[in-house]
Amino acid sequence: MSHKQRYFQILFTASGIFLFIYLIGIDSFTSKAARPGSDAAYNGYLPILSNQVNILYSSHGLLGHSVFAECNPGGGTNCACSQEDASISSFTGYGEVTSNAREVNTYVNAIGFKKFIEVFPDNKPITLGVYRYSGEFRLPVLPSPDLSQRENPQAIHLMIQFWDGRNELLPMNDQTLEGTIYWDLNPWNADAGKIKVYAYPLDLIDTGLYLQPDTEWHRFSLVVDLNNQKFVSITIDDQTVYLSDISLAQVYHDDWGDDLSLSLTTESMAAWPQTDCTYIFKWTTQFRNLVFSRLD
Repeated sequence: MSHKQRYFQILFTASGIFLFIYLIGIDSFTSKAARPGSDAAYNGYLPILSNQVNILYSSHGLLGHSVFAECNPGGGTNCACSQEDASISSFTGYGEVTSNAREVNTYVNAIGFKKFIEVFPDNKPITLGVYRYSGEFRLPVLPSPDLSQRENPQAIHLMIQFWDGRNELLPMNDQTLEGTIYWDLNPWNADAGKIKVYAYPLDLIDTGLYLQPDTEWHRFSLVVDLNNQKFVSITIDDQTVYLSDISLAQVYHDDWGDDLSLSLTTESMAAWPQTDCTYIFKWTTQFRNLVFSRLD
């Protein structure tokens, strides 16, 4: 599977292009899985992780969140697409983000997001530090390698994205810092179920975590260190992997502004419908109980 960069000013996401085989083509999560990062590096964060959590933002059902339709992601298609092809809905207790909401012959990723510009909701300025983004997600239906099943995904993608357009806090020189969780769900892909992250510069790597797709609610936690531009850890349910030796992804944007911002994303990535969008695929992901905290 290849992954190419695509940009837009509010946030960034990456989507894989894949071939259908048929066509040849917070802290309470304590269990540990794989450890790509060293124990020594992670242990340096233990005093910070034991601090009292400073909650900066929470959302039970995506109320007040926005959505962006990323059309023809990755360059694998060139099909008609509009902002109407992505939707976001808020219900009692959860929210939904849907790709290809109109169920037409198109290829689009729906990127739900909450963006903070210059300050957090408490009116304190955005600064560098150790941050945690946590919550829950659920699949409404099971992915299936059946071309007649319209509801089929590529992945769920969650992200903390930091942008310093004036190099005030970091000499980023028109690059974002991005910490991600990427759950591969493509039912035609042998990697389906694997939990991955994007590492510097923009390489999708396997963390060793695995989650069998089902329709239950699952917890996630993503901890990043913006000061050191590193991951700290990710957690899926009771599986934690330490990633403090892995640098955050960076993506160049030469047309963004000079603001200072931080975005949280909830992304539904629909399956690739072939180059000419022969097939119709949509995908909805449910999210709830999102919490964004500062730990240091």
